[in-house]
Amino acid sequence: MGSTRSMLLRAETTKRRCIVDKVSEIRKWIEHVSKKREELGGHAICPYAFSASVRIEERALNRVTLIEGATEDIIIFIVEDNVSLASMLVTVNELNMKHPDYVFLDDHKDEPTHIMGIQSNFGKYNMIMCQRNDKLLEAREKLHKTDYYDYWHQEMYQRIINGKFPNRQEQRIRRIWNDTHHSASE
Repeated sequence: MGSTRSMLLRAETTKRRCIVDKVSEIRKWIEHVSKKREELGGHAICPYAFSASVRIEERALNRVTLIEGATEDIIIFIVEDNVSLASMLVTVNELNMKHPDYVFLDDHKDEPTHIMGIQSNFGKYNMIMCQRNDKLLEAREKLHKTDYYDYWHQEMYQRIINGKFPNRQEQRIRRIWNDTHHSASE
């Protein structure tokens, strides 16, 4: 009996250590995306990541959901390594439809994203990030008034920005984009 209990304790300790390692690696990635970069005009990949409060949890993909009462700015769910991109996208779409006041974003390890050649996704684990829609929209509006998105490839811009908001909000973003980026070239 003692050896069974000892084995279970060792297994639980190993599991906890693994989670802690994943969490610390994700926190290092947050530092990476928070770093201001010359090649991005002095912007960080994610200018608000450093100041955001973050909660990181490991969950099975089918157990990712809105955490009622959470006070953090962003929640990062680490999901299974063997989850397909298609499964993640289905889950993210369902979560976005079910919780319209929040935005769930996928970050699949096998689908790297780059801004000016700098990898912007984590790339080591599969993650789903959740944050309040209104706060994200406010941050994006501020960034649209700068040259931040000028460094993004149009395809990535479309993927991240478009389709995430109701039509009224999307039109507002497009108007800000047009006002700040097209008037200078006319």
